[in-house]
Amino acid sequence: MPKIRLILEDDTGDTIEQTFALEGDLEHLDGIDEAVEQFKNDALSQIERALLQAAQERALTQEKKTDDPA
Repeated sequence: MPKIRLILEDDTGDTIEQTFALEGDLEHLDGIDEAVEQFKNDALSQIERALLQAAQERALTQEKKTDDPA
């Protein structure tokens, strides 16, 4: 079963790695199209979640820095 390994690296070099297995009938165009569409839906939602979480963490850190009178 073919797999796609996706590595997301931020500006500081931290990485998130995820492997996605392409499932279904990969011998025919329709099956390949369905497998790629499923990968796209799964991968993009996870990437979006990771990016949003990182952005929230940065915002909280920045907010703490601006609230700290020291």
